Amino acid sequence: MNAQSKEHAQISELVKSAIVTGLYVTLTLCFAPISYGMIQLRLSEMFNQLVHYNKRYLWAVTLGVFIANAYSFGPIDMVVGSLATLIFLSLSLLITKHIQDMRKKQLITSLLMATSMFTIAFELKILELDDHSFWLIFLTMAIGEFISMFLGGFIIRFIANQVDLTQ
Repeated sequence: MNAQSKEHAQISELVKSAIVTGLYVTLTLCFAPISYGMIQLRLSEMFNQLVHYNKRYLWAVTLGVFIANAYSFGPIDMVVGSLATLIFLSLSLLITKHIQDMRKKQLITSLLMATSMFTIAFELKILELDDHSFWLIFLTMAIGEFISMFLGGFIIRFIANQVDLTQ
Protein backbone atom coordinates (compact mmCIF):
# COMPACT_ATOMS: atom_id res chain seq x y z
CA MET A 1 0.00 0.00 0.00
CA ASN A 2 1.51 3.30 -1.02
CA ALA A 3 1.54 6.39 1.19
CA GLN A 4 -1.39 8.04 -0.61
CA SER A 5 -3.56 4.93 -0.29
CA LYS A 6 -2.68 4.61 3.38
CA GLU A 7 -3.56 8.25 4.00
CA HIS A 8 -6.87 7.82 2.14
CA ALA A 9 -7.70 4.77 4.29
CA GLN A 10 -6.95 6.69 7.49
CA ILE A 11 -9.12 9.62 6.41
CA SER A 12 -11.91 7.21 5.49
CA GLU A 13 -11.72 5.60 8.96
CA LEU A 14 -11.84 9.01 10.62
CA VAL A 15 -14.80 10.19 8.53
CA LYS A 16 -16.81 7.02 9.24
CA SER A 17 -16.15 7.38 12.96
CA ALA A 18 -17.07 11.07 12.87
CA ILE A 19 -20.36 10.26 11.13
CA VAL A 20 -21.30 7.74 13.84
CA THR A 21 -20.29 10.17 16.60
CA GLY A 22 -22.35 12.92 14.97
CA LEU A 23 -25.35 10.64 14.49
CA TYR A 24 -25.17 9.54 18.14
CA VAL A 25 -25.16 13.13 19.39
CA THR A 26 -27.82 14.29 16.94
CA LEU A 27 -30.22 11.45 17.70
CA THR A 28 -29.72 11.92 21.45
CA LEU A 29 -30.39 15.65 21.29
CA CYS A 30 -33.33 15.36 18.86
CA PHE A 31 -35.03 13.05 21.33
CA ALA A 32 -33.69 14.85 24.43
CA PRO A 33 -36.92 14.54 26.48
CA ILE A 34 -36.55 10.75 26.49
CA SER A 35 -32.74 10.61 26.22
CA TYR A 36 -31.91 11.93 29.68
CA GLY A 37 -33.00 11.32 33.26
CA MET A 38 -34.18 8.38 35.32
CA ILE A 39 -36.51 7.02 32.67
CA GLN A 40 -34.62 7.16 29.43
CA LEU A 41 -35.03 5.58 26.07
CA ARG A 42 -31.85 6.76 24.38
CA LEU A 43 -32.44 5.59 20.82
CA SER A 44 -28.88 6.52 19.88
CA GLU A 45 -27.68 3.61 21.99
CA MET A 46 -28.40 1.41 18.98
CA PHE A 47 -25.03 2.56 17.64
CA ASN A 48 -23.38 0.46 20.36
CA GLN A 49 -24.27 -2.54 18.20
CA LEU A 50 -21.88 -1.29 15.49
CA VAL A 51 -18.85 -2.47 17.47
CA HIS A 52 -19.49 -6.02 16.25
CA TYR A 53 -19.00 -4.90 12.67
CA ASN A 54 -15.89 -2.81 13.19
CA LYS A 55 -14.02 -1.95 16.39
CA ARG A 56 -13.49 1.65 15.25
CA TYR A 57 -17.06 2.30 16.33
CA LEU A 58 -16.09 1.68 19.97
CA TRP A 59 -14.34 5.04 20.04
CA ALA A 60 -16.96 6.75 17.85
CA VAL A 61 -19.81 5.79 20.18
CA THR A 62 -17.78 6.57 23.31
CA LEU A 63 -17.04 10.06 21.97
CA GLY A 64 -20.73 10.45 21.05
CA VAL A 65 -21.73 9.63 24.63
CA PHE A 66 -19.12 12.05 25.96
CA ILE A 67 -20.46 14.92 23.84
CA ALA A 68 -24.17 14.09 24.33
CA ASN A 69 -23.69 13.91 28.10
CA ALA A 70 -22.40 17.47 28.11
CA TYR A 71 -26.06 18.41 27.73
CA SER A 72 -27.22 16.49 30.79
CA PHE A 73 -25.40 16.70 34.11
CA GLY A 74 -22.16 18.08 32.68
CA PRO A 75 -18.59 16.99 33.31
CA ILE A 76 -19.34 14.21 35.78
CA ASP A 77 -21.87 12.59 33.44
CA MET A 78 -19.50 13.06 30.51
CA VAL A 79 -16.80 11.08 32.31
CA VAL A 80 -19.00 8.45 34.01
CA GLY A 81 -21.20 7.77 30.98
CA SER A 82 -18.41 7.60 28.43
CA LEU A 83 -16.20 5.44 30.66
CA ALA A 84 -19.11 3.06 31.31
CA THR A 85 -19.72 2.86 27.57
CA LEU A 86 -16.04 2.22 26.82
CA ILE A 87 -15.70 -0.43 29.55
CA PHE A 88 -18.93 -2.32 28.88
CA LEU A 89 -18.58 -2.25 25.07
CA SER A 90 -14.99 -3.50 25.43
CA LEU A 91 -16.25 -6.23 27.73
CA SER A 92 -18.91 -7.11 25.17
CA LEU A 93 -16.28 -7.43 22.44
CA LEU A 94 -14.22 -9.68 24.68
CA ILE A 95 -17.16 -11.90 25.68
CA THR A 96 -18.55 -12.24 22.15
CA LYS A 97 -15.19 -12.64 20.38
CA HIS A 98 -15.81 -16.30 19.47
CA ILE A 99 -19.54 -16.03 18.81
CA GLN A 100 -20.45 -16.00 15.12
CA ASP A 101 -24.20 -15.36 15.33
CA MET A 102 -24.75 -11.59 15.19
CA ARG A 103 -28.11 -11.86 16.98
CA LYS A 104 -26.43 -13.55 19.94
CA LYS A 105 -23.68 -10.92 20.01
CA GLN A 106 -26.26 -8.16 19.98
CA LEU A 107 -28.37 -9.79 22.69
CA ILE A 108 -25.33 -10.15 24.94
CA THR A 109 -24.37 -6.53 24.25
CA SER A 110 -27.93 -5.41 25.02
CA LEU A 111 -27.85 -7.22 28.36
CA LEU A 112 -24.39 -5.88 29.25
CA MET A 113 -25.28 -2.31 28.39
CA ALA A 114 -28.50 -2.60 30.40
CA THR A 115 -26.41 -3.85 33.33
CA SER A 116 -24.07 -0.88 32.90
CA MET A 117 -26.91 1.43 33.91
CA PHE A 118 -25.99 0.78 37.54
CA THR A 119 -23.17 3.30 37.01
CA ILE A 120 -25.60 6.02 35.94
CA ALA A 121 -28.09 5.14 38.68
CA PHE A 122 -25.24 5.36 41.20
CA GLU A 123 -24.18 8.71 39.73
CA LEU A 124 -27.73 10.09 40.05
CA LYS A 125 -27.90 8.97 43.70
CA ILE A 126 -24.43 10.24 44.65
CA LEU A 127 -25.11 13.63 43.07
CA GLU A 128 -28.57 13.64 44.70
CA LEU A 129 -30.19 14.34 41.33
CA ASP A 130 -33.02 11.89 41.91
CA ASP A 131 -35.05 11.15 45.05
CA HIS A 132 -36.09 7.64 44.00
CA SER A 133 -34.37 4.54 45.31
CA PHE A 134 -31.19 3.36 43.61
CA TRP A 135 -32.92 0.12 42.57
CA LEU A 136 -35.88 1.88 40.96
CA ILE A 137 -33.57 4.21 39.03
CA PHE A 138 -31.40 1.28 37.95
CA LEU A 139 -34.42 -0.80 36.92
CA THR A 140 -36.04 1.92 34.82
CA MET A 141 -32.75 2.84 33.17
CA ALA A 142 -31.82 -0.78 32.51
CA ILE A 143 -35.20 -1.47 30.90
CA GLY A 144 -34.92 1.62 28.70
CA GLU A 145 -31.36 0.72 27.72
CA PHE A 146 -32.30 -2.85 26.90
CA ILE A 147 -35.22 -1.71 24.73
CA SER A 148 -33.02 0.79 22.88
CA MET A 149 -30.26 -1.75 22.34
CA PHE A 150 -32.53 -4.67 21.44
CA LEU A 151 -34.63 -2.72 18.92
CA GLY A 152 -31.50 -0.99 17.69
CA GLY A 153 -30.01 -4.40 16.94
CA PHE A 154 -32.74 -4.99 14.36
CA ILE A 155 -32.13 -1.59 12.78
CA ILE A 156 -28.35 -2.06 12.66
CA ARG A 157 -28.71 -5.56 11.16
CA PHE A 158 -31.07 -4.14 8.52
CA ILE A 159 -28.53 -1.45 7.67
CA ALA A 160 -25.73 -4.04 7.63
CA ASN A 161 -27.69 -5.98 5.01
CA GLN A 162 -27.68 -2.86 2.81
CA VAL A 163 -24.22 -1.45 3.58
CA ASP A 164 -20.99 -3.25 4.48
CA LEU A 165 -20.38 -1.93 7.99
CA THR A 166 -17.17 -3.94 8.33
CA GLN A 167 -15.35 -1.68 5.86
